[in-house]
Amino acid sequence: MTDMNDDYLWDKSGPPDPEVARLEELLRPLGQQALVPPVERQRSTVDRRLLRSSLAAAALIACVVGGWWLVNRSQPPRAGWEVTSVEGSPTISSRRIASGSQLPVGDWLETNGQSKASISVANVGRVEIEPGTRVSLVSARAGDYRLQLTRGTLHAVIWAPPGQFFVETPSSLAVDLGCAYTLNVDPAGNGLVHVTAGWVGFEWQGRESFIPAGSLCLTRPGVGPGTPFHQGSSPAVRAALETIDFNAGSPNTSEALGRVLAESGERDEVMLWHLLTRVPVGERDRVFDRLALFVPPPSGVTRDGIRAGRPDMLDAWWDALGLGTASWWRTWKQPWQGPNTK
Repeated sequence: MTDMNDDYLWDKSGPPDPEVARLEELLRPLGQQALVPPVERQRSTVDRRLLRSSLAAAALIACVVGGWWLVNRSQPPRAGWEVTSVEGSPTISSRRIASGSQLPVGDWLETNGQSKASISVANVGRVEIEPGTRVSLVSARAGDYRLQLTRGTLHAVIWAPPGQFFVETPSSLAVDLGCAYTLNVDPAGNGLVHVTAGWVGFEWQGRESFIPAGSLCLTRPGVGPGTPFHQGSSPAVRAALETIDFNAGSPNTSEALGRVLAESGERDEVMLWHLLTRVPVGERDRVFDRLALFVPPPSGVTRDGIRAGRPDMLDAWWDALGLGTASWWRTWKQPWQGPNTK
């Protein structure tokens, strides 16, 4: 994938990223014409590209939530979601769909060959289904809009408040935090999310990853989500993270961490924060020192406390990144009932 053009995302200069262009087209009827007022930087050392992407995404989401959701929240929920054939012959429970078909709770939508489909998620969003995908509607209740993706690729654009839309996969639960993203699951159950606006949370049995716009995250059955990384990260860094995240006890972990740390910069603050708890205790000082170069640990956050994985210190350092408080995620976290969270 190519890097997102942040100048276009911020002020419309430069060529648009294809995924951003698709997102704009889907949200065009919901947009407003007024300019977003300037926002003062919260922290001068925050990576310029990440901050600009986050603010632009936040402005877009605030506009959509403030208009579309308030207008439509009073409409009664439907028993199923409307599905439209975009290309080829998608099926619902082996039946070829017609225009305006409904996907009932418990039924499966499949797109084989070159077929594509589009799902209207009640009044809160739209999901595009790529060829070779199998997805089921698990829940259509207000506040718990939930799909299950067993294989294939979907593109989600959600304008409900955070914590309303979920996608179960064989290895993690994807939690929408007001965003647009692409989620892929391969035949072995391995997943990959690429966030193009807002945030996505990945969760599996208490293991959590917070993925901002412009970042990706892998997930594996039996392990859960890996460490989020910037879309511009090199193949070497991505391979090193796979060793760290999914090959526990590997003798190559220390070398892999060295590769990640050597190439990390300000744009990788989110990745480094996650690594504080993803590497063995004996390696955490290395991550501590690298993150401290870009974001000094706030008062009360100690090396010993980070080694011990103290949640209060980890949350305090997250807050210092200037990307919103850790309590924001806790506010939207729910006692999810999906099979991957029990």
